Amino acid sequence: MGKSKRLIELMMTVNRKRKFTVKELAEEFGVSTRTMLRDLQELSGMGVPLYSQVGAGGGYQVLTERTLPPISFTENEAFSIFFASHALRHFSSLPFEASAESARRKFYRYLSDDVKSQIDEMRHRIDFFTHTRPERAGYLEILLQASIQKLPVTIYYGTRKDETNERTIQPIGIYAHEGYWFCPAYCYLRKAFRLFRVDRIESAVLADSEALSSTVDVSEVDLTNWGLHFYSKQESVDVKVKLTAKGIELFRDKSWIFPWGEVHSSDDGTGILEMGIFPSEIRFFAEYFFSFGTEAVVLQPEELREAVRRKLVRALEEYNVPN
Repeated sequence: MGKSKRLIELMMTVNRKRKFTVKELAEEFGVSTRTMLRDLQELSGMGVPLYSQVGAGGGYQVLTERTLPPISFTENEAFSIFFASHALRHFSSLPFEASAESARRKFYRYLSDDVKSQIDEMRHRIDFFTHTRPERAGYLEILLQASIQKLPVTIYYGTRKDETNERTIQPIGIYAHEGYWFCPAYCYLRKAFRLFRVDRIESAVLADSEALSSTVDVSEVDLTNWGLHFYSKQESVDVKVKLTAKGIELFRDKSWIFPWGEVHSSDDGTGILEMGIFPSEIRFFAEYFFSFGTEAVVLQPEELREAVRRKLVRALEEYNVPN
């Protein structure tokens, strides 16, 4: 086996093993321990993060930040990867932001001049617009990793009333909409699922799960179904809204807010939206359904219906005021 091929296979092997001795690798690759030591030194020089451990049980260990083996791409694959990253450029905050920028620079540096030229030209011909928000969303990485590893996180969360309170949550995941990042999570304080805006999280650290009085199994909950667990019948208020065909279209465009709402459509294209909300959210949903104009009519509850009616009356009064 040639040296170049051996180094590539060695890189893949140490990434897979994570912990090993020089003797083990030398025997596996059929080389002397001296040759294997030189190869490992070359890998370290190439950026593979190796850590040497001394003692009877010593050897080498690959640190958490592992280096991937070389990968070949076609030109179209290179374009797709570059623009997948380019699509996120309007976000003021991203998970792994520094790493993404580093990867983008490395990726671009090793492209051929003609492919670079095409990318430079195409980046001025295609864009993926979203709202650029001044609010920074820190802690995206810790929330994402906690959701993957099913670990609780203690956060300090700011509210619209400029109040900050401590919560311990079990993140389900993170998602972005209109420039904001959101984190649905199980809240141990409320003993229910809640939706948190990440830019309002002022601090976040992994919680001591053993210190919690009880743990919650969220292994079956993810971003596709978390809304089904959001409300309980004991605390929710039933909502019914009549929608025109256009109203159904508007709801589907905005249903990221409550993906658990269900629309029962009629033959004429209209429908009835049924969902549950918290009593404390009446004000928010009054604003939401008011934005539908005549395409939505709240049928129940009466408190929500009255809140929307008051907003319509105020808007009508503004239009009745002479210039």
